[in-house]
Amino acid sequence: MWAQFRLQNKPIGRYKLNQELRIKGIKQDIIQKAIDKTYQEMDELTLARNLIKEKIVSSEIKNIRINPKKIYNFLLRRGFSIEISKNIYDELNNENTVISNK
Repeated sequence: MWAQFRLQNKPIGRYKLNQELRIKGIKQDIIQKAIDKTYQEMDELTLARNLIKEKIVSSEIKNIRINPKKIYNFLLRRGFSIEISKNIYDELNNENTVISNK
């Protein structure tokens, strides 16, 4: 229940959630069950996309250009996998290419 609450309020990836639960002193087998159940209900890629959408909206309000490399690193710091971070990075680069070609 704590893991689901944590992801709803401040989305993080599997690695970061695992680390936070270990710090709380929870056994690894219980952590794995909680992570599997939590991410079964919430798609990690969708979670990362929603997190980045919030950052993009915030940056547009502040009139700041989004740097895909910074977003990639941000996602890694938040505990998302390299594959998910790269996927979002590629999506942002493709959007920038489309925008700059117009």
